[in-house]
Amino acid sequence: MLHFAVRILPIVFIALISSGCQKKTLAEQTDPPRPVRVVKLGMTNTADTLDLPAEVRPRFETRYGFRVGGKIATRSVSLGDLVKTGQELARIDPADVTPAINAQTAQLESARTDLKLQEAELRRTRELREKNFISQTQLDRQLAAYDSAASRVRAAEAQLKQARNALEFTSLRADKPGVVTAIDAEAGQVVAVGQSIVRVAQLGEKEVIVNVPESDLEKLRQAKTLGIRVGALGNRSFAVKLRELSPLADAASRTFLARLTVIDPSDDLKLGMTATLATESAGAQALILPITALKATGDQAKVWVVNPTDKSVHATGVKLGATNERGVIISEGLKSGDIVVTAGAHLLIEGQKVRVLE
Repeated sequence: MLHFAVRILPIVFIALISSGCQKKTLAEQTDPPRPVRVVKLGMTNTADTLDLPAEVRPRFETRYGFRVGGKIATRSVSLGDLVKTGQELARIDPADVTPAINAQTAQLESARTDLKLQEAELRRTRELREKNFISQTQLDRQLAAYDSAASRVRAAEAQLKQARNALEFTSLRADKPGVVTAIDAEAGQVVAVGQSIVRVAQLGEKEVIVNVPESDLEKLRQAKTLGIRVGALGNRSFAVKLRELSPLADAASRTFLARLTVIDPSDDLKLGMTATLATESAGAQALILPITALKATGDQAKVWVVNPTDKSVHATGVKLGATNERGVIISEGLKSGDIVVTAGAHLLIEGQKVRVLE
């Protein structure tokens, strides 16, 4: 009996092991396919795009200031007013200028009186010289005195003209038509020569200003198309062209100021509106994958490619190119039409069946 038990135990043990293996294989066969997200590869334009905030500004904006200093008596325009050529913007109290005119007038009269005296003295000196009563040196001295008096008259006339001009300069007038964009001084304020009083923008050409980070300078320079989108106008687009790019970065923001001319502005495009500068540079066609599709095996980058027939996945080595905001360019290893796993790749094993999520 013992001998029979010894003979039957190995057979029972082998049967048990075989039964466990069969159950494991069956369990493996009944595992549901793992859900994944995929992308079907196709050729994509690799052009770089750039979106930067911008502001609509006038192409020409004049800061008007008085040529003389004094107290502002009146300001004739307000913010947003349309002005015409020659229209008065502000006026300085002439009380500080009138005394200067009176003083220069008095100096001119004094200089003219002295000139008349020197002219009469010169006439008498010449008569005496003709009779040989005085020397030539005395005549030359009188001629010099006459010339000096004449110069003082001319100087006094010039100073009087300057004083009268200062009186005219107490009225600040617009050189060209436009719209008032800023008021920098108010009535009653004492201002210096050249200090900004009113800013007037011409209504013709408009531009946008953009602060460009140094990392995006080349994208802007090499852009194939340039345009702006204005959110206040329903994301309406306007074509622009680069007019000026500062060669020096701003000390605080470390950005470069770019000015772009709006090619065909409309009346709806108001000064001060915010916009978005959109650029696109020329690029070639290439295969682009999201970064999440990649897995690293040593020094080799790989992706999971789905077999469309049996929905199994297979690791495929790829060669990577440049990256952009849409993903990484695949230079070798894949072809257009391949189905690649983009989400759930880290949980897969070779040959595993998958279920593609919509």
